[in-house]
Amino acid sequence: MALAVLSGQGTYGPSVPWGMGISPLWQYMRMPPAQNSILIYDDGTVVEGAHLENDTIKGADVYLYIYGGTRFTCEVGSFEYDALVAAGYTLTELPEPDTYTDDYQDVY
Repeated sequence: MALAVLSGQGTYGPSVPWGMGISPLWQYMRMPPAQNSILIYDDGTVVEGAHLENDTIKGADVYLYIYGGTRFTCEVGSFEYDALVAAGYTLTELPEPDTYTDDYQDVY
């Protein structure tokens, strides 16, 4: 079967500390946003979140946990593929190894 890679997860920005004794530099120097994690439940429900608790991740009804910021691939037509597509995520099909896609051109 063909493989597909997941894209389209949301992002969250890092919290910016402020207050007594904290340099105001961090109000202007911010880290880049991070990618949300995704949970797929046994019934096909998909939940996206920035800070998921361990009890939630290790729940008895959790089918799959996709850690944010990682490249997730799955087989086209699998349970996780169907659940993610139904939830509105984009999965791009990858070409087979050692093959060229239709948009390949001989001239570089």
